[in-house]
Amino acid sequence: MSQQRRAESGFDRVDQAGAPQGYVECLDAQHATDFTRQYKRRTIELLTLQPSQQVLDIGCGTGEEVRAMARLVTPGGLVTGLDYSQVMIDEAEQRSQGGHLSVRFMQGSVYELPFADNSFDRCRADRVFMHLKEPEQALAEMLRVIRPGGYILIVEPDHLTRVIDTPYPEVTNRFLAFRNAGMKQPDIAHRLYSMYKRAGLVNVTVETITQVTTDYETIRPFTRLIEGMRTAQEHGRVTMEEADKWIAHIEEANRSGGFFHALTSFITLGQKPV
Repeated sequence: MSQQRRAESGFDRVDQAGAPQGYVECLDAQHATDFTRQYKRRTIELLTLQPSQQVLDIGCGTGEEVRAMARLVTPGGLVTGLDYSQVMIDEAEQRSQGGHLSVRFMQGSVYELPFADNSFDRCRADRVFMHLKEPEQALAEMLRVIRPGGYILIVEPDHLTRVIDTPYPEVTNRFLAFRNAGMKQPDIAHRLYSMYKRAGLVNVTVETITQVTTDYETIRPFTRLIEGMRTAQEHGRVTMEEADKWIAHIEEANRSGGFFHALTSFITLGQKPV
């Protein structure tokens, strides 16, 4: 297994993982944070959902936002959740049982959406594009299935904006570069505006929202900074001494209340021309 492969998040290969339930737990941990709930609410607000609309949520995960949006398109509407992982689809369907909501879940690829042209009024993708080899192909597919006048919203963290306060900035920079090298599109968030424009979308707007964390325990389950630093050490990106000092600082900063981490996400919204 290559060095880059081992550094990847694995969200594009959930069903092949040895313990796929761990990815479900990771999403649940993210949903438990105030920031995640805040930015997800904002993405739904920006879609200005109305009754009777048809909505597609790509990379729906456990279906939390599918269910939230379904409440806004009732009566007469339908929200479809699509995910590449059958494990996620099974989880989403189980969690949606008994909710009496107009939802459906499908396993599929964003590169070949199993829908006719002009099928949806709104299309949303959340933390999907950073995992894609061909993001422009995916955007073209989203544009194909959106009706004229409909909106496409994509939200992504820009991993080049991540900051971690330590007294070892050079070590931190090498560590973050190692993590970013394991992502297919770590900088996709700030590239979406130009992608939208090239694709022919109009009325394109961008909002930013920054997650500031001063308690490492709230993000430990999904950022795994300490484990990630050890992986960087194993791959020779940092020395054992550098890793030991860096980890000791993170742990002490968290105990003493001095921990600081921030990451900015970009919400890009555009309209298909009428």
